[in-house]
Amino acid sequence: MSDTTQPMANETPFELSENAPVHVEFTSEAPQPLSRRKRPKRKRTNWPLLTIAICLFCVYVFYVFVLPEFQVGLFRSRFPKKMLPPELALKWSTRNLLRTCEFLFVGWFFYLGASIGSFLNVVAGRMPEGRTIVFGGSKCPYCNTRLSFLDNTPVLGWLLVQGKCRTCRLPIAPRYLIIEVVIGAIFVWIGLWELVSAGSNLPHWDSSGRSGLTSLVLFTQWHLIAAALSHAGMFAVLIMLGVANEGRKPFPILPFLVIATAIACPKIINPSLDFVTWSEPFQRSLIGKLGPIANPLVSILLGGLSGLGLGWVSSLLIVKSDDTVVQRHWILQCFLIGSVLGWQSVVTIVLCSLIVYGMIRAIWSSRSVSTQSFKSVEAFVPSICLIGICILHHSLWRQIAYLFGVV
Repeated sequence: MSDTTQPMANETPFELSENAPVHVEFTSEAPQPLSRRKRPKRKRTNWPLLTIAICLFCVYVFYVFVLPEFQVGLFRSRFPKKMLPPELALKWSTRNLLRTCEFLFVGWFFYLGASIGSFLNVVAGRMPEGRTIVFGGSKCPYCNTRLSFLDNTPVLGWLLVQGKCRTCRLPIAPRYLIIEVVIGAIFVWIGLWELVSAGSNLPHWDSSGRSGLTSLVLFTQWHLIAAALSHAGMFAVLIMLGVANEGRKPFPILPFLVIATAIACPKIINPSLDFVTWSEPFQRSLIGKLGPIANPLVSILLGGLSGLGLGWVSSLLIVKSDDTVVQRHWILQCFLIGSVLGWQSVVTIVLCSLIVYGMIRAIWSSRSVSTQSFKSVEAFVPSICLIGICILHHSLWRQIAYLFGVV
């Protein structure tokens, strides 16, 4: 029998034959304990995304199933002899289907606004630096990796990656998420306050007709939809100019004029969208002396010039002389408000913004509040005051116009 004889087939792996060679290997490393061995990484739960999903589901259940029953019980307890309103007297299945459509309508408006906010984030970041927005998709600012379609989805993409790049794991600025959420919320507010209510906040607008989501879908008022999109676009651009203050680089004039013209042009196409004419509240009879197209043009030009003048004067009061970028963006914001809403609105909004900004500066300059924290956000405070007053003015536009004798 040779030395290379193999073990028999019936021998176990742990038993060696009598003449089998024995190979002994010596290793310097001791066997690692089980606690130190590498274990497969467990996928972490995305708690922010899960929390938002649970909250949305709870809101949906409350709005579709709980709230109608509560409204029916409340109405019958207060008016036992009256018939239920049409929206509550529907069948259970029909009512749930209608409310589900309303819930999806709000979600669609939010997604539309968040998508526009995501695009304006790119515009605010690239155009002041002279880069194009036509070519080249969104990339990580650190590793220059192109973002996938899912990661580039508004709001959802930031939550999926938990605010970090998938490749380099460096943090993505939360301002992208904040701007998308804010503009999405503004679109929802415009959709509910202006569209669903049939223009109840607009001066000289007959809002006594059909209101509600069903009437908006079945009896579509395209001119009202055009006005709502114009106003929502105005607020989105105002926020974009405020965000552009962070880079301390001026936004180019020519692209801004193109955007402002696109937002204000519905008044030229349909003169009925010029809710407050340029001659009010002084002499409304002057409108009849101009043509139907000339009136909106005069309103846009007069409002834009008023915004430029007021913006330049007010910027000298609230913006430092060496901060030319913030001053320039403030003037552009006032110009946009005047060209879209009219000179009457821009005068009211700018004056109220100056009052609010003065109050904030007075509070911040007190001894109880540190001035160092104010310097870090000083570039954004004027835009925040202007946009906040503009939102309040737009919500109460009809009441304010009635107060000044316009309506």
